[in-house]
Amino acid sequence: MRKTSRDGGFWLVYLFNIILNFRLTIPGWILLVLHFIIPEYIRWWYCLVWFGAFLLYILIWMLVIRGIARWANTAKPAPPIQNRNPYSSQGYVPIKEQMQNKNPYSSKGYVPMKDQLAEKQIDPSANTSDET
Repeated sequence: MRKTSRDGGFWLVYLFNIILNFRLTIPGWILLVLHFIIPEYIRWWYCLVWFGAFLLYILIWMLVIRGIARWANTAKPAPPIQNRNPYSSQGYVPIKEQMQNKNPYSSKGYVPMKDQLAEKQIDPSANTSDET
């Protein structure tokens, strides 16, 4: 992934998570409405407890995810292993290397690839172009 210069800021991400998880406050709003309908059974601070628990839940969940992300980023990368696939081509040459020095308008002329030099025993210092 692309690295950015901004960290995002903990409180900005916290606010964003509150907005995304706002649906979890629905029971608190229901308690608040019920307080105005039947105030003798539902106290006003029930909804405050619910909203506080919601904010605490989001905070703890963010800290857990942040800790896991920091722990995962400290792992050492796996060492490279030898390719043991019998069906892979051992002499694979990337496209960029295949297309290197094959420009017909080049002043250097045609320069053969390394594998062609080995097969045909061509001297790479000899210029094969017909310049006069």
